[in-house]
Amino acid sequence: MKKTMSPLRLTLLILMGLFLCWFKQGTAFGAEEQFAAKLAENRRFNEGCLRCHGAIGLKTKMDGKIVSLYVDEGEYLVSQHGTNRCTTCHRDITEYPHTGALTGEKMRVAIDNNCRDCHKDVTAVYSNSVHNGKVRCSACHGVHNIRKKEDALALVAKQQIPHTCTAAGCHSGRIKESYEESFHGKAVLLGSQKAASCVDCHGSHEIKGPGMAASPVSKTNTPKTCAKCHFKPEVNFAAGKEHFLLEKEGEGAPMYYTLKFFVWLTIIVVTLLIIHMQLELYRKLRNALASGEQQH
Repeated sequence: MKKTMSPLRLTLLILMGLFLCWFKQGTAFGAEEQFAAKLAENRRFNEGCLRCHGAIGLKTKMDGKIVSLYVDEGEYLVSQHGTNRCTTCHRDITEYPHTGALTGEKMRVAIDNNCRDCHKDVTAVYSNSVHNGKVRCSACHGVHNIRKKEDALALVAKQQIPHTCTAAGCHSGRIKESYEESFHGKAVLLGSQKAASCVDCHGSHEIKGPGMAASPVSKTNTPKTCAKCHFKPEVNFAAGKEHFLLEKEGEGAPMYYTLKFFVWLTIIVVTLLIIHMQLELYRKLRNALASGEQQH
């Protein structure tokens, strides 16, 4: 015999379900209201800072250099930190005028320490990288304009990474030029989201030197790194050379002469084709003129 649920039990279950929905919705709305209130409070607080720092021409002299103190409010509001108070990072600012403001390397170290306080998971990885103590967080991510890496305007976005890594003379010159000449570099700079940028091969916060065993571009790990994009890369992938320039001598010599060969081959073939077309046109014109004379 088939059992049926009693009306009382069914009513209780319905009421319990409605209560849970109401409670969950109320909790969500409560959290949203708290966040909105906190955001509004922080923005009101930041307005005091932006009364001065929102002026485009605001500058000062620090360590013998003229430095801009302007903060683009629009950029900051859409940044990852746009919901924070200015003093979340600028902890040394406790009075006005800012007589105790840090400058130069002391300021950059203080900013790094602030980043580490919030991003502890990244700090643990970054502390073992070759950039630790040499490259500050702000050098790659920016300061008041930090965005998600998926944002096309972020300094760490796919198309921006090559520029960020080569800015301020970090990896400029030979490395920059060789990457831009490579297939990966050309594809990325033309807008590809699949081609390899700097971090796809070298990593981001955990970058190791190429001679280190744990490096993703060491001879042992290179095939594994290439396998993220390439189907079944062989061991000889690690034997391939990267970051070489197309020069007459050195590692780029084979590619240099191969490129020259195909350039001249293209020029010769196109030239012969043009000569062939001109001769063909001349022949047709001569035949047409001869045919006209015969008709007369």
